[in-house]
Parts: sequence; C-alpha cells; structure tokens
Amino acid sequence: MFVTHDQEEALELADRLCVMSQGKIEQVGTPDEVYDNPSSPFVFSFIGESSQLPVNVEKGDVWLGDRPIGIAAPGHQGPRQLFFRPHDIELADSGAALSGVVAGSRRVGGIRRVELDIGGAAHRVEIDLPFDHPAGERSQLSFRPKRWRLFPAP
Repeated sequence: MFVTHDQEEALELADRLCVMSQGKIEQVGTPDEVYDNPSSPFVFSFIGESSQLPVNVEKGDVWLGDRPIGIAAPGHQGPRQLFFRPHDIELADSGAALSGVVAGSRRVGGIRRVELDIGGAAHRVEIDLPFDHPAGERSQLSFRPKRWRLFPAP
C-alpha cells in the first residue's frame, strides 16, 4: 500500500486506487477506471484537472442558461453539474456550443491552458489549445466537451 496526495504519482504507480474524502471511500478501481469514469464530483475534480458548470437538462439536451450547448443527455432531467477535462474538448465554429471570452492563458508544456469567462466569474472554465493557437486575451472561443459527465446539482 502506498499513500499519497499526488494524483499523477498515484495514476502512474498504482495497480488499484482508493480515493478517499473525509475518511470515507469515494471510489476504488484501476487508475483508468477512476480517471475515465469518476463516480462523484469529488473524484472527478480530485483526480486530474477539470472544469464544471451548472447546467440544466431539458428534453435530453444540456443547456447553459438559455442556450443549448450541443450535448445530448438522454435519461437526465433538471439541474445538473457538467464536469469535463480541459484536454477533452473540441473547438466549434458556431451553433450549439459553449462560448466564452479568453480571460487568461498560460503555457503548460506543449499546450496553452486558456481560462474562459462564460457569462461571469462564477462560470469560468479552462480548456487546452495547441500552443500556437491564435486566441488572445479578450478573444471569443466556442467549444464542446468531447468527454464529460453530469452529476446532480448540489
């Protein structure tokens, strides 16, 4: 058994992970299972980088405010929290997507991590772009999460 708070180290070294919060087990599984299929908002945000947004599901479509964001969620209804990872997005030209204004960016290895303001400071997310992407401060970007997870709203 190896105990660490370093998520990258745990994902790299472990055959099985046990994620705990406040003395309670949140999830047990292989590193791939825990990273790819987190069982709770805590696990999603604790293991790896993530962003979250309060959304609403209406008739199987995910909405942020008064706009659909191009994600179908059959079987869900009502207020939810949308979680996604900065690298699991695709840029969108227009239409149903999340749109935001670049509030800041920084280099993270070979990529640029961009912070987007999506309707106020309470709705800021991070996405990864190629380092040479031309997005600059105050420019508009639209994207859709490719891999995401919905959890009940708190």
